[in-house]
Amino acid sequence: MSNAPHTARRNRSNRSFSLRNQTVSIACLAGVLVGALGLASCETVNDTVNYAVDGLSTPSTPIRKETDAYRKEPEIRVRVQKAAHDSTVAGPVRFVARPAPGARTSRRAAAMPGPLKVSSGDKGVSVVDSAGAVHDFGFGADIEILVSDGTPDGASEAPSESIVLDGKAYPGYVTIHPKWSEDAKSFDVCISMPVEAYLPGVLSKELYKDWPRQTFEAQAVAARTYALFERQRARSEGKPSDVEDTTADQVFGGTSNLTVAVEAVRATRGLVLTDNGKLIRAYFSSQCGGRPASAEDAWPVKRGQDFNKAGPLQAKQRQIYCQRSPLYRWTTTRTADDLNKRLRAWGRGKNNELASFSRLRSVEVKDRNAAGRPDGYILRDENGREYRVTAEELREACNWPVPGLAPITRENRLNSGDVEVTVFANEVRFAGRGFGHGVGLCQWCAKGMAETGMDWRSMVEQFYPGAEVRRLY
Repeated sequence: MSNAPHTARRNRSNRSFSLRNQTVSIACLAGVLVGALGLASCETVNDTVNYAVDGLSTPSTPIRKETDAYRKEPEIRVRVQKAAHDSTVAGPVRFVARPAPGARTSRRAAAMPGPLKVSSGDKGVSVVDSAGAVHDFGFGADIEILVSDGTPDGASEAPSESIVLDGKAYPGYVTIHPKWSEDAKSFDVCISMPVEAYLPGVLSKELYKDWPRQTFEAQAVAARTYALFERQRARSEGKPSDVEDTTADQVFGGTSNLTVAVEAVRATRGLVLTDNGKLIRAYFSSQCGGRPASAEDAWPVKRGQDFNKAGPLQAKQRQIYCQRSPLYRWTTTRTADDLNKRLRAWGRGKNNELASFSRLRSVEVKDRNAAGRPDGYILRDENGREYRVTAEELREACNWPVPGLAPITRENRLNSGDVEVTVFANEVRFAGRGFGHGVGLCQWCAKGMAETGMDWRSMVEQFYPGAEVRRLY
């Protein structure tokens, strides 16, 4: 979770914000035919993985490799397209397409020359190869497309070749998931790849390329932890993908040759953050603005989401290094009419009492966390009614899209939930701090820390207090 820098990220209601997304929002290519790897020895507890592992408690403690959590590097499934109607798969000369495991179809694997045109319909997935041959896979069958040596068994002779999906290179293989129960003509596209091949494509999107290497290393550990946490969560729920390639999780740009990203991933290979032997959901955001947030205040902690109660995800006072970030302090002014409509629309969309909100009269801080950051607000309307919202709910509600209203832009958005609000006659002024939710790693603080000579271990100790660094593979 990625404001690039970005925030990470998903509840799946919380969103990441990339540092680069302020202006908008190699891979170690292992074999592209890697199959999904299960956990060799783990226990599912509240949608997290309970690992019996040895590891780091302090930077001076030698890292001891965990042998039971994963037998080897796992694979992650990244959804890169949603509700597509056609896609082009290119790159290597030869491919094999085959039904995904568990598909109910008599269709067998077929070798074919690329590029390939993929579509879906009431009769199933159809693949047209460069020779014009049409390969139909029956209704209900998801399919995989892999690099091939020209034979139907899918053996790869060139694992260093990236698959190019609609013009973007990816270090893995493609799975087509048609929406059989909704619209068989549309499908989602996932790319499956080794985790360490995935991470450079995350770092190159989450951070600026000229930032210090230590910042990339700290981000690599956080991004790996988040990805593996979401991997286990998704698979325990039977989902066809583990993470999105957007700020819904952490931004992934496909195959990356950015040297600092590749080297940072290699230097931290297999290292993750744990709390009491369990992976944490290692959130990160662009700029904390001087006051980090707590996960248990930002998002739900009900059953199934109690990972937000993890100690390392709760705010503590620490030294701040993001003073030079572009949104360390910011202001924006909105009309009361605009906000009233957005607050009501958010309330309707979230089945929240704000659906009956009339007209904003005041906003005051309800509570603050240990770092002094507001974690909740009281909104009062012209009828004297009080509405309580979390800081993240206020930010989301004020930025809620409403037909007929002006779009939310860099100039008028609420960049974070850490704000002071002043209500005038028909104007509301927000004076804010930072960009993103503020939980966990602050990317601009990580940059500032690196510039003082701090190493990545010292950084993550501050961003995730009490977390242990463990090697899973």
